[in-house]
Amino acid sequence: MNPSAIAPLQHYVHNSSRLFGIRPFANAPAVQNLLSQLPSSSQVRYASHDAGSRRAQLTKKPENAKLNPPAQCRPPPITIPIREAYDQAIQYYIALGKAYLYFFKDGFKNVLANRRLLADRLKSTPKEDHPSVFKPHHVPRTFSRADWVLFWRVRHDMIRLPAFGLLLLIAGEMSPFVILVLSGLVPIPCRPPMLTSRHLEKAEARRKLAFEQFEAKAPAGALTAGLSKHTARNHVLRSLYLSGAPWEHLKFMPPGMWLTKGYWRLAFLEGDDKKLVEDGGITGLIKEELRIACMERGINVLGKSETDMKAALGDWLRLTADEDINERRKRMTVLLLTRQRNWPQTRNFALPSWHL
Repeated sequence: MNPSAIAPLQHYVHNSSRLFGIRPFANAPAVQNLLSQLPSSSQVRYASHDAGSRRAQLTKKPENAKLNPPAQCRPPPITIPIREAYDQAIQYYIALGKAYLYFFKDGFKNVLANRRLLADRLKSTPKEDHPSVFKPHHVPRTFSRADWVLFWRVRHDMIRLPAFGLLLLIAGEMSPFVILVLSGLVPIPCRPPMLTSRHLEKAEARRKLAFEQFEAKAPAGALTAGLSKHTARNHVLRSLYLSGAPWEHLKFMPPGMWLTKGYWRLAFLEGDDKKLVEDGGITGLIKEELRIACMERGINVLGKSETDMKAALGDWLRLTADEDINERRKRMTVLLLTRQRNWPQTRNFALPSWHL
């Protein structure tokens, strides 16, 4: 295998624990072997596959580079084989599996490239201004909104990369089917369209159910008398699709789920709201990033036009804006505990005495 193709993985193995405090792969040679075994584009008969255009898409400068993270933060293009090109079904499904493996390989490399990009960005940021677990909402002064999103996505993806690499090593060409069950292990750049669509459908279905059950307990939302933080937080975890499917089926929320999922999502949103406004506003977001920003705030996107999504995200930013951090968190609490169609029309709405 070309040594240049292995270099990104070697860089990750030696440096991931230093930057993120997580352990690298237990067996780096095994992962090297995995990458070397994945097919090249010439080994799969595609409907159409232009590697040059794919690379161009990944390196294309966003409309607003301060707002939109690099394209490699999102899944790369994938071209599905044509069924009619194969005489037997088994041949087609083997080719399909190889096409997805090639897609996963590209996504895997993108995760490592994102980590290098973030490391370079942090080198140019004063150490005293680095993101901190003690102030997770703090955005470094030198960071753009794109940098802030890159930081959180790299954090999300690097935690999942070792398990995902092991999954590819074990499942091989069956990986596309296995990830439907273990979707929580998949880094964002490795999520194929079918998984993204499935994720969206399940997230919005759960949000609908979560609000139906929450409103039965708290008809006035955040202003309901006697509403506990525990109940409110559990609802937010469900409506933002942060809790796993097993807990949903068991109708049980582990005690530490808020600290490991909900707390960090709100910290990200605080910084993201601030930088969205400072770096150009929602009009500069490309469609994919607009959709992701809406999803992260519990705004439904299925069947919505770009205009609809911009209007909803604009309402969120307008209604939550406040210089005082506690007041801003109270405003976020109201919106997260209210269906989007029932959000206040003006900024002059009642706030609870507490926040999430």
